[in-house]
Amino acid sequence: MSATTITSREQRGHHELPASLDALPRVVPRPIQWQRLRENLAILRGGDTAKVLDAAFSVGDSIGGMSDERHLRRLWRSERGRALLAERPSLPKALCDREALASMPAGSLGRHFLAFAERHGIDSMALLDSQHAMSRDYFQLDPLRQWLSDRLTVMHDLWHVMAGYDATTPGESALMCFSLAQRVNDRALPIFIVTATATGQIGALDAARGIRRGMRTKYLPEQPLEALLSEPLEQVREKLGITPPRAAHKSMKHPEMLIPDTSASLSDAKR
Repeated sequence: MSATTITSREQRGHHELPASLDALPRVVPRPIQWQRLRENLAILRGGDTAKVLDAAFSVGDSIGGMSDERHLRRLWRSERGRALLAERPSLPKALCDREALASMPAGSLGRHFLAFAERHGIDSMALLDSQHAMSRDYFQLDPLRQWLSDRLTVMHDLWHVMAGYDATTPGESALMCFSLAQRVNDRALPIFIVTATATGQIGALDAARGIRRGMRTKYLPEQPLEALLSEPLEQVREKLGITPPRAAHKSMKHPEMLIPDTSASLSDAKR
C-alpha cells in the first residue's frame, strides 16, 4: 500500500462507530508460525541490510498474538479512546510531513522527532509499506483495525523520542522494556527482552528501569499525539508521566542507549 493510499484513507474527521466491537468482522487468531520465525531470525542474524527491515516485521508477525486487538478493546472502554477511534487522525501523515515538523517551535516534540528521523533515515511510510507487506492479515482487516495497526506501527519511533531512547541496539532494547509495560506486542517483547539482557545488549538494571518508566507513564495509545507534536518535549513528558531519561538512568551500562543531548539542534541547523 502506498503512502498516497494511506493518506487519502486517513482523512481527519468523525467516523461513525459501531454500536459495539462485536459488530465488527470477527478477528482470526494469530498463532505462532514457527518455520517463518526461524527463517527470518536467520536473516536478522545474517545482517543483510537490504532484508533486515522486512525480516524484523516478519519476526514480529510470525510470533503472532492478539496485542492489537487488546489495544482496540482498551481504547473502546475509555472516553478518550473512543473519541480517538471516532476521529482517526493520521499519525503516519503527521510524522511524514517534514515541512510542518520543521516549522514547529525549537524544543518541541515534533522538532525532536524530525531531528531523530533525519539522523537515522527514518521514513514512517516506508515502515508501513514493509509492515503491510510482511503482515499475514493486514489487508483482511476492517478499516478501524487497519487504522490502529498503522498507528501502533509508526508510534514506535515517536516513543523513541518521547522516552529518550536512541535507535541503537541498547536504545531499542530499552524501548522494548518501556513498550512492554504499555502492553505493546506483549507476546514477542518478553522473548526479545530476555534475549537482549542475557546477551548484554542492555543491562538488567536498565531493563528494569525501562519497564518501570513504562508502567508509570499514562497509556500512550489513547493520547492525541498529533496535537502534542507542537508542544515542548519536556512538557509532553511531564503531562504524560514520562520520567526524564537522564533522571531515570543516572548511570547505565551503555551510554549510547539514550538520545544525545544535541539531537534537537540538528533541525535548527538545517532551517
